[in-house]
Amino acid sequence: MKDSLIGHTNEQGTLTVEQLSMKDYLTGLDRYEVFLEKLEENIKQIGDRRITIVYTDIKYFKYINETYGYQVGDALLKDFVAEMVKENNNLLCCARVYSDNFVSAGFLREDLSNEEFRNLIYRVNLEREAKFREKYLNSRLQFCTGISIIDKNSRSLDAETVVSNANLARKVAKEMDEDCCILFDNSMMEGIKREVEITSRVPKAITNHELKVYYQPKIETETLRLIGAEALVRWQKPDGTFVYPDQFIPLIERSGQVVDVDYYVYREAFKFVADRMAAGKNVVPISLNVSRVHLNKMHILEYIRELFEEYKIPSGMIEFELTESIYLDNTERALELVKGLHKLGTKVSMDDFGSGYSSLNLLSRLPIDIIKLDKVFLRENTLQESDKIIISCVVDMAKRLSITSLCEGVETPEQSDYLKEVGCQIQQGYYFSRPIPQKEFEEFMDQKK
Repeated sequence: MKDSLIGHTNEQGTLTVEQLSMKDYLTGLDRYEVFLEKLEENIKQIGDRRITIVYTDIKYFKYINETYGYQVGDALLKDFVAEMVKENNNLLCCARVYSDNFVSAGFLREDLSNEEFRNLIYRVNLEREAKFREKYLNSRLQFCTGISIIDKNSRSLDAETVVSNANLARKVAKEMDEDCCILFDNSMMEGIKREVEITSRVPKAITNHELKVYYQPKIETETLRLIGAEALVRWQKPDGTFVYPDQFIPLIERSGQVVDVDYYVYREAFKFVADRMAAGKNVVPISLNVSRVHLNKMHILEYIRELFEEYKIPSGMIEFELTESIYLDNTERALELVKGLHKLGTKVSMDDFGSGYSSLNLLSRLPIDIIKLDKVFLRENTLQESDKIIISCVVDMAKRLSITSLCEGVETPEQSDYLKEVGCQIQQGYYFSRPIPQKEFEEFMDQKK
């Protein structure tokens, strides 16, 4: 195992340039291409043994880099490698695929079943997480692992395929909150086929206006007046059936197509407001959701600026919502985006506040206009005492920070009454209206005028 990590040395005990070119500069592990070659050789010689492919990435690693600096991030990666290779006599080869993604291959002990091996890796991950969270002062740090196993019946698979299978399982694991160690099985390939089918149809769905913009009203607590709405996308196929949001939104976020879908929704909402104003009809501010993908290139600000120039509507008629996780995952970029949106004259919300790992100190750094309390606090028809306390405290905190409070997921009169009691300014939920098509929303506006 030693040779696969540090390579052979020359007579002076140092690595040659050629040998160094086969290693990852930071960790000393094999380059990914070298790893694949070694794995291919081992698969050919597998015999009756089983080989495990363990593919891991470090969830929220980007937060470490941005909060503590790249030097600390590099130290964490080196520590992870040290943990990965120590006292592992069954290890055949390992590599850093890129950034914080690592893959290793090793023989599986004969006394372990595939599931027992998965449980073993899961327990090891938990132990490492506890150690790393304490050392790097990050309670969110998490190891997400996918595992594929090759035996004599699957040795016809090539190295890239088995690594791809482990990576697919790792992606599934990353979507999970707790059990972040997944063993690959063939049913996951059906999910891939479904993903390809949906994502390949998105461009045509945009062109043919199969994507519809629905609006969910926002109600002022004190007066019960309609004071805004959130624009939400729905996909209605030509045969009238729907592709539900949870079936396609996560997929287009992974593929990057969410940018095109967002831009489509933005344009439809701008046009809707402009047409209403041109006809002399009443209109309310429309809030638009911003995907985390926009933070990669930041073209969104220029696109929104162009929409304002094209449709000539007041900037106060459009608002933007960023989820709490976006602010946490990429704070500096989120701050840049919020400032850019404010320069355009729009308000900005922190959506889903309290749905994950709320970072209260962000509220002092980010110039947020509105906090949207996540519907998790209203998960029961009868409000729990603990939820009442949290809602009351958040509403009071928002008031002290001069931030508007909005609670979503309101479904009963009791919930609505309590929100009024504690001073929550805006409500949204099925108690008032579900998300509705544009025509219905226009009728709703005319009735609420």
